[in-house]
Order: sequence, then C-alpha cells, then structure tokens
Amino acid sequence: MSANSEKKIKKSTVLNKIKAVLSFCFIYLHKKFLWGVFSFIPEKFFKFLFVGALNTLFSYFLYALFVTIGFKANLALFFQYVIGVIWNFKTTGVLVFKNNNNKLIFKFVLCYIFTFILNSVLLKLLLNYTNSYIAQAILILPIAIVSFLLLKVFVFK
Repeated sequence: MSANSEKKIKKSTVLNKIKAVLSFCFIYLHKKFLWGVFSFIPEKFFKFLFVGALNTLFSYFLYALFVTIGFKANLALFFQYVIGVIWNFKTTGVLVFKNNNNKLIFKFVLCYIFTFILNSVLLKLLLNYTNSYIAQAILILPIAIVSFLLLKVFVFK
C-alpha cells in the first residue's frame, strides 16, 4: 500500500470519528437534552443551528488567534471572515444538507451577502427603538431562519 493511500485512509477515519462525535452531540441535544425540550424543532433546522453555533465558535477562535499573533483587528476580521465562509460552506453543506458540491460556493456567498444586507437594514431600523445589543439579539433568530430557508431552497436544493 502506498503512503498516499494510507494517508487517505487515516484522514477518512479521523473525519468519520469527528462526524460520529458531532452526530452524537447533535442527537443528544436535539432528542435528550433537558428531557427533549428541543425535539419540537425540525431536525434539519436544529442541525443548522447546531452547526451554526460550532461555526461561530470556530470563527471567533480564528479572529482571536489572528489578533494574538499580531494582526490588527480589521485584518484579523478579514481573514477570519474569508476562512469562516469557506468553513461554514463545508460544514453547513456536508453536515446539514448532506451536499459536498463545491460548485455551490458562489450561491452560498450570495446568500451570505443577502442576509448581511438584510441584517444591516433591519438593525438600522431597530436602533431607532433600542440599543445595539438588544437590536442584534432580536435579529439573530429571524436572520437564522431566512439564512436556513435561502440555503435550503437556493443553494442546497
């Protein structure tokens, strides 16, 4: 067996283990955590929220890493965003929608741009009535729902 073949086998085994751990965590949180309190949420949408939380942690980790090694905040944000979008595309596509087609990234990025603009406009409107922390907190779930629907209908059909 060639060294390249052995690397592929090891890599796929590690990826399978990661998927298995994530799958266990997802099933536990969705079906069993706090006596199944989240089980009323449709499974695919809950998985989308679960993966979104993991993506948020990963993105913040990248930002903090870049700032720690000396990048200015805006440059750290730029690299975090670029890497984060690619990471989110892969995790959302594979783990939520069971789709590994890399040709869909353009549509994925368009959805991100759309939801960013929508979020920005709604945030500006809400800032007339409340502070920036509460305004964005109010928008998290509606923007997540719009994002999920766009990705489900437009990207990962």
